[in-house]
Amino acid sequence: MATTTDTLEGTINGALSYHYDVSNDVLYLRLIADMETAALGEENDEGLIELRDEQTGRLLGITVVNWWKRFGRGDLPDSIREIQQRIEPLASKLAA
Repeated sequence: MATTTDTLEGTINGALSYHYDVSNDVLYLRLIADMETAALGEENDEGLIELRDEQTGRLLGITVVNWWKRFGRGDLPDSIREIQQRIEPLASKLAA
């Protein structure tokens, strides 16, 4: 019996939430403290969608379409920890 996963969710350092839509290869990152803050999204020069506070323009999250295709190598790992380690470099951009 084979098991498949459609989505992976978790947190990094208690400050950042991630949701990875495996079947559509879309990664969503958002600061936990600002989950309810209204945001506007705009694509940056790197092709990442930056979610910014409507009022202040402060970066609240990042959406990456084709995340694994763009930043991964080979097949998606079976280990959630390995996937999370691959997410962490993008998380550091948001946490900065």
